[in-house]
Formats: sequence, C-alpha cells, structure tokens
Amino acid sequence: MKNKDEKGFAVTDIAISIIIITIFIAMIANLIVNINLNSKDTERKTQATSYAIQEVEKIKLQGIDTYIGKGIEEQYIIEEDIMNSENDFSGFHKKIIIEDYVLLKQDETKKQDVVKKATIEISYKVGNKEKNVVLVTYLAKEG
Repeated sequence: MKNKDEKGFAVTDIAISIIIITIFIAMIANLIVNINLNSKDTERKTQATSYAIQEVEKIKLQGIDTYIGKGIEEQYIIEEDIMNSENDFSGFHKKIIIEDYVLLKQDETKKQDVVKKATIEISYKVGNKEKNVVLVTYLAKEG
C-alpha cells in the first residue's frame, strides 16, 4: 500500500474557514451599524439641544409680560413641529409648557403672574426610538 501525500485542503477545512470568516464579517458589520447609529443619535441630540436653547432665548427675550394670565389655573401648552430653513419638517417637535408659580405651589399667599416656569421639550426619533431634550427656565417680574 502506498500512502498518498495529502496536498490541498479538505472540504471540512474550507467549510470551517468560511463559517469563521462569516461570523467575523457579521460582527464587524454590526459594529459599524452601532457606531453609525450612535453618531446619528449624538448629532440629533446636539441639534435638539440647540433648538431648546433657541426657545429659551426667545422666551427670555419676550419676557414674563407675554405670558401674563397664562398658566395660572392649568398648564399653558404650545406644541408644534420645528421647520427648517426651507420650511420643511426638520424631524423635531417642540412642546413648551408655561406654569405660574401659584400653580406650582398652590399657596393662597402667592401672587399670580410674578414667577413663571417654562419647560421646553424638543423630541425627535433616532431609529425607531423616541428621544427628547428638556430644558427648564424661570421668568420673574421685575420690581
């Protein structure tokens, strides 16, 4: 009997190699997708924070006089979609809640329209998840 020289690869060796390569490719693809999603989430959160800061600036610029009589009995709520510069939907939604200090404390000795609490919530979607950024500011009557 002659022994053959075993040259080349067996079918099982090739199958195992293909399986291992496929697993590594799947892991790398999953890693790339997660990095991309996290990057998009960070970008959207930054933009939402920017919108929220702009709303706080607008509210502070308008002053408490704009909201006199609002938010005393119940929350005064403003909700709308945020449009981009081309007047298209930007993917962000804002909700502004104005509450009077009387509503917050429910104390008989407090005066109406002296202090207002403004809560700004900017919501957006990343993937199939709803996320939001919330900022709170207070307006006070001077003097």
